[in-house]
Amino acid sequence: MMDQYIRFPESRQELKTIADGFHQLCGMPGVVGAVDGSHSACPAPTFEHRSLFINSLVLQAVCDSNLKCLDICPG
Repeated sequence: MMDQYIRFPESRQELKTIADGFHQLCGMPGVVGAVDGSHSACPAPTFEHRSLFINSLVLQAVCDSNLKCLDICPG
């Protein structure tokens, strides 16, 4: 169900359309996605689960030239 909304393009035409969009937007030929990520600290659920490490959530996303998400990777 999720691939109905978030999916990496598969056809050459889709990839060319995205690459053309990036080229028009910022003059970079051959680009089919922009990658960004976020690393957010979050509190440990209980005292027993605390450690020397900071508890956190990480999210990486890939977007096309129209800011449509092509791939997300939460962790």
